[in-house]
Amino acid sequence: MRGEKALSEKGPIFILSIDGGGSRGVIPANVLYYMEHHSKIAVRDTFDFFAGVSTGAMVAAFIARNAGSMEELATHSYSSANLSRIMDKSVWDKMLGRMQNQPKYDGTNKRAYVELLTEGTRINDIADKHLLILAYDFINRELVTFKNNRGHDAAYNPSLTEVCDAATAAPTLYPTVSTSAPKRRWLIDGALATNDPSLCAITESLALGYSLDDIWMVSLGTGHPVRDLSQEDRDVIGEASRDWGIVGWLANGLLDHMMSASSSVSSHQCAQLLGDRYMRINGDLPRKLMQLDNTTEVRVEDLQAFAFQWFEQAQQPLRELCARVGEARQSRSTPAIAGR
Repeated sequence: MRGEKALSEKGPIFILSIDGGGSRGVIPANVLYYMEHHSKIAVRDTFDFFAGVSTGAMVAAFIARNAGSMEELATHSYSSANLSRIMDKSVWDKMLGRMQNQPKYDGTNKRAYVELLTEGTRINDIADKHLLILAYDFINRELVTFKNNRGHDAAYNPSLTEVCDAATAAPTLYPTVSTSAPKRRWLIDGALATNDPSLCAITESLALGYSLDDIWMVSLGTGHPVRDLSQEDRDVIGEASRDWGIVGWLANGLLDHMMSASSSVSSHQCAQLLGDRYMRINGDLPRKLMQLDNTTEVRVEDLQAFAFQWFEQAQQPLRELCARVGEARQSRSTPAIAGR
């Protein structure tokens, strides 16, 4: 309890939360770059807590570990060339996609990239920031919360490689990942539980001893499909969906639907809880850009363009929110003057 009280006395906690979305991680990576390049907001210095799921877990770990600049994150990690290596397609992959009887990708290049990114860092090595990464234990059917220096999932101090590999093991796309804990578990992408880690980050902050009034947040989404279908088109799809089995649903983006649904629920709840201390940067995407694993240069450039558009819309409110957090921190750190 003493530790929790001490943490709460530090005043406001500023959370950066990043959604999942596969290669659509291009969007939050570029929004963060624009924050530093255009708004002069030093991302790692500004935020106290980084939370991520799926591709957002990679971004959160990158920042928490201080692995590089936001420019490196946007121009290298989420470049078409690097994403294409991570999602390397064989001829059979291209022909069969998710309809084959094995994961679409073998995960070898993904694991190799994560190892390069984390350089052997273990989750408890991060001591100056809070980090929360979500995975899902599909055998026990429970959410797994990896937190640095807190909770039973940090007790065995897993490597960030293991954590990020598990957190991005999207069903049908990548193989399941086993943990190195004495009691081994089999984990998959945390987006199966929730594609937006914001609400989990709020509850973790409360557990750390912060009051709800001291929690501030910027939440970065990866897009939702634009509502551009006519009623006739909707009816055609709706009627066809009556006959879909597992193959039909997979072919029509079952995983994407689950991710979009959980994100919308989480963002609604966070807005209700935090009010004007919460900001969500997200927007509509054309349906052709919603694919989780399209890594072509043209598609990445399109995502970069949307990232800039959303950032431009959010830039002034974002600056104002950061200024208000600064004022709240200042008021908490300034000693009260006697007689006032």
